[in-house]
Amino acid sequence: MDWNHPFNSGEGRVFGANDMRWSSVKDYEAEETTKKSEGIMSRIKKPFMPSTWKWMRTSGNERVFNYRPRLGEISTVRLDIPSQFTPYLVNSQKVPFRGSVIEMDEDSYLTLGKRITVSMKDSQSDGVVSTTFPTLEFKTSQESGGEIYRLDWQLFANRRVLAKGAWDEEWGYPSQGKPTLGPASMYDRDLKMTWNSKLNWTWILLAVLGLLGLSKLLRKQRS
Repeated sequence: MDWNHPFNSGEGRVFGANDMRWSSVKDYEAEETTKKSEGIMSRIKKPFMPSTWKWMRTSGNERVFNYRPRLGEISTVRLDIPSQFTPYLVNSQKVPFRGSVIEMDEDSYLTLGKRITVSMKDSQSDGVVSTTFPTLEFKTSQESGGEIYRLDWQLFANRRVLAKGAWDEEWGYPSQGKPTLGPASMYDRDLKMTWNSKLNWTWILLAVLGLLGLSKLLRKQRS
C-alpha cells in the first residue's frame, strides 16, 4: 500500500455526506410518489356502500362510517332518518336540508356514527340530563350547492325536553327493551341506506393513465 496518498484516492468512490443527502432525497421522492399512487388508487376503487349501518349503539364501541365517491362519480343515497330529527339536519345558516335524497360528487363526503353528548332539560324536574346521540354529516355535490349539513343535536336539545314515560320516541330515558347509553340517549338504531351511482369513465381512464405515469416515475427514481 502506498502511504503517500489516501486509501480511496483513485481506487474507488468515497461515500461521503453528499452521497448520503442524495440518497435521502431519492428515498423521499420515491416515498412521495408511492403516496400519490396509493392516493389515486383509493380514489378509483369502489368504496364500501352498505345497505344498513348500526347508527346508534347503546353498548360497545361506536361504529363510524365514512364514505367518499370515486373520482368522476355522482352518487345518491337515501337515509331513513326519523322525521322528528330532520328539522335539525341543517347547514351553517341553520337552514334544514330539503328532500330525502343526498346527491354527492367526488368532492363530497358522508360520515355518521360518532357519538355526541348534549345537555337536555327534564320536563318534570327542570334538571339537566346528559343525553347521547349519533352524528350525521355530509357535503352535497356542487350541483346541489356544495353545502355541508349535519344533525345539530345542540339545536335539538334547545327545543326539546326529556320526559319519563315518553317511550314512543326514538330517544329518551331507558325502559324495558330500550336501553340507553348513559342516563338518556337515542335508542339502538340501524340506519337504512339506498344507494345509486353513476361513474364518468373518462375520469377513470385519466386516473389510470396518471397512475401508470406515477409508476414509471417511481421505478425511475428507485433505479
